[in-house]
Amino acid sequence: MKPDVFYFRDFSMLQAPSGQRVNTDSCVFGAVIGPTSKPSRILDIGTGTGVLALMLASRFPEAQITAVEPELSIAEIARENFQASPWRDRIEVIVSRAQDLSPGTIGSFDFVLCNPPYFQNSMISENHLRMVARHNTDLSPVELYVAMKRMMTEQGSVWISFPEDSNELWFRQGFESGFHLTHQVTVMDHPGAKPHMTVAGWSLVKPVSTINDVIHYRMSHKGSASQWMRTFREQWYPARFNAQFF
Repeated sequence: MKPDVFYFRDFSMLQAPSGQRVNTDSCVFGAVIGPTSKPSRILDIGTGTGVLALMLASRFPEAQITAVEPELSIAEIARENFQASPWRDRIEVIVSRAQDLSPGTIGSFDFVLCNPPYFQNSMISENHLRMVARHNTDLSPVELYVAMKRMMTEQGSVWISFPEDSNELWFRQGFESGFHLTHQVTVMDHPGAKPHMTVAGWSLVKPVSTINDVIHYRMSHKGSASQWMRTFREQWYPARFNAQFF
């Protein structure tokens, strides 16, 4: 069987057997977080097969990255992807749950991210790996915020993405966990469409103001790519880019 490989500009990665494949939303998340950051130590919680860790290794050439994945079979694919990348010396993978992470064991980080399990109320998949990737069965918002706060430095930042229709839950839990909102990015398919994803940046230090942004994937319903999406695709996978299509 031909390997299931996804190609970026500067790296490629195996996808199988993870239930959550490389998709536009996850790549956009990796591209927009930390727009003004220069992190030295990055923690990627729930790395899956490693797409976000690899994107951040490309974006932040000085950073050391620790990728955490609780599923051994998926972590092994991530490790293979890291070893095949140009940044193999700057990325490590650890098999662990977020709840079990300790700064006493792996240190603290000035940049912590998670693209967490989604769809808390949706039907549970029969496929275990797909269930783990898509459902909030083992990691609640409270547990994630607690883990991120425990692992970050006092001046660090944390970044999370979540479905727009669960904004109230994720924002409430973030504020109750002692975080201050620094960035909010609303993602939608086209102008006038219902937003489908929110990217939130948090800090323990209160900002002067929260930076708000809106991203459109298309110019119109089923239309051509927006200028933002064209720039994004040219930067990350120009071999796949065609300005006339999404």
